[in-house]
Amino acid sequence: MSTTKTMIPLLLLLLSPLSSTASTAAYPTIPGTIDTSVSSSQPDNLIPIRNEIYGNGKIFDISHRYTNDMPVWDSKDGLGKFLSLPASMKNGSLANNSEMKLPTHTGTHVDSPGHVFDHYFDSGFDVDTLDLEVLNGPALLVDAPRHSNITAEVMKSLHIPKGVRRVLFRTLNTDRRLMFKREFDRSYVGFTKDGAKWLVDNTDIKLVGIDYLSVAAWSDLIPSHLVFLEGREIILVEALKLDDIQPGVYSVHCLPLRLFGAEGSPIRCAKAMASLLLLLLLSPLSTTTASSGAYPTIPGSMDTSFPASQDSKLIPIRREVYGDGRIFDITHRYTSDMPFMGSENGLGQFLRLPESMKNGSFANISEMKLITHTGTHVDAPGHYYDHYFDAGFDVDTLDLEVLNGPGLLIDVPRGTNITGFVQQNCLFCTAEVMKSLHIPKGARRVLFRTENTDRRLMFKNQFDTSFVGFTTDGAKWLVDNTDIKLVGIDYLAVAAWSDLVPAHLVLLESREIIIVEGLKLDDIQPGLYSIHCLPLRLMGAEGSPARCILIK
Repeated sequence: MSTTKTMIPLLLLLLSPLSSTASTAAYPTIPGTIDTSVSSSQPDNLIPIRNEIYGNGKIFDISHRYTNDMPVWDSKDGLGKFLSLPASMKNGSLANNSEMKLPTHTGTHVDSPGHVFDHYFDSGFDVDTLDLEVLNGPALLVDAPRHSNITAEVMKSLHIPKGVRRVLFRTLNTDRRLMFKREFDRSYVGFTKDGAKWLVDNTDIKLVGIDYLSVAAWSDLIPSHLVFLEGREIILVEALKLDDIQPGVYSVHCLPLRLFGAEGSPIRCAKAMASLLLLLLLSPLSTTTASSGAYPTIPGSMDTSFPASQDSKLIPIRREVYGDGRIFDITHRYTSDMPFMGSENGLGQFLRLPESMKNGSFANISEMKLITHTGTHVDAPGHYYDHYFDAGFDVDTLDLEVLNGPGLLIDVPRGTNITGFVQQNCLFCTAEVMKSLHIPKGARRVLFRTENTDRRLMFKNQFDTSFVGFTTDGAKWLVDNTDIKLVGIDYLAVAAWSDLVPAHLVLLESREIIIVEGLKLDDIQPGLYSIHCLPLRLMGAEGSPARCILIK
C-alpha cells in the first residue's frame, strides 16, 4: 500500500536492515534446529528453521521464546514444564492439541494496573483494557548506562526528548544475557523509585520496556511499580529481547493476549521497517460502530466509544478501535463463555489467582490454562501432521513475514436462499466459491469473512458444527491457484466440519501456509489492509493463541 511507505512499522519492532548476526547470536543452539540465518539445504528437510529476523532484515522479533529452562520470578529452577498434550494423534486423536499453563507474568509480558493496585484489579483494569495505540507506534530504543540502576540521574542523562511516548531501555541485563539463564538473578538492572518518578513527572513516555522480568529494581520492586501504574496511563513491557539491535527510532508493536480478568499477559513484540505493521490497518471507520457493536455489554465496563466521566473513572473502558480509527482489534477476548471446539458449555474457567494481594502477596499474579487452539489462534503444521509435530514444526517456526504485511479482507457469498447443514457447509469456500472471489495473483494474505460473522457464532458459548469453512476442494483450489500464504477465517476452524481433517491436511502439508482461526471481523469494510497477527513463542506447541490487528 502506498500509504505505508512513510509509516514506521507496528506490532513488530521493525529496524533498519542489520546483518544476520542478530538471529544467530540471540539464542544458543537448540537441538533439532538449524542455523536461523540460512535455509535448509534439502527441499523437504524435516529440520525446522527458527528465526529472529524476518522479511530480509525488516522484522526483528524482540520476544523470548517459551522454554522449560527460561527464568521465572525468584526461582532457581526456571519455568519447568508448561505444555501438555491432552489430545495426541499417537493416542488416536484426530489432531494434536496442546495445553499451556503459564503465570501471566512469564517471559516477555505486560503489566496492567491491577498487578500492584488491588482496587484496580477489583474494578477490572485488566490487560484487555490496555491501549493498543500506546502498544503500537514509533519508539526509541536506548542504551542505559551500564554502571547502575535507572535512577533519576540516569534518566536525566539520557536526554529523551519531549513528545517521545514509547521507550525501550536496554541495560546490563542484555549484556549479561540474564533472560537466557535458568536461575532468577536479583542483581538485574531496573528502575529505582526516583527514576520512575522522574520519568512520570518529566517525560511523555507511556510505554516503558525493559530487558528483564521486572521494570523495577529488586530494591524498589513495589515502590517503582506503584509510581508507574498509579495513573493507569503507562504500560509496562518486561523481559524484551534486545540483543544485536542498534539504538534508534523504530515502530514498536506489542500485542498481549485479550485475557479478560488478568492483570498481566504473555506478549509478542516485534520491530519492523516502514513497510510492515503488526496490526491490520484499515481505511477509516466510525469508532462507535465497530467498537460498540462488536461485543454485548460486559458488566463493569463502559461503552467503548466514550471516555470515562469523572464519576465513573474506576469503570474500565474496553475498546475495539484505537488511535482515532486507525487500529482495529480483530481478536476475540478470552472469557469463560466463549465457544470451545466440540463443547456445548463454552471455555469455562481459564484463569486462577494463585498469588493475591488479599491473601498477603505483594502483587496479584494470575495463572492461565488454555488449550492452544482456543479463541483467536494459529495452527502450525504439527497440528494435523504427526511427523511434523515430532520434527519440531511448532508455532515458534512460523514466519513472521507471512503473519505481518498487506492483506485482503473479503466477503464470502452468503447464499441466503440455501438452508440445511450439509448445503451450508458445501456452499462456502468450495472450489467454485474460490473461483468466484477473483483473488488476484500476488495476494499473499487473505481474511475470509463468512456467515459465521453474521450469525455471531464466536459470541455463543455452544460450539456450532454448522459453521462455514473450507471444503477439501476449496482448500486445494487455493493451494493450486493462488499465492496465498496466510488464510484467516471467522470461526474456530478454517475447515468445514464435514471436511475438518482433509481440508486442514491440504492447507498444512507444504508448511508454507499459516492458518489463523477465530478472527473477529465485525463492522470492517472489505478491502486491502496491513494485517498483523502475533502468536506466542511456544516452543513445542502446534498452536497458539494470537493477537491480531488491522492498521489503516
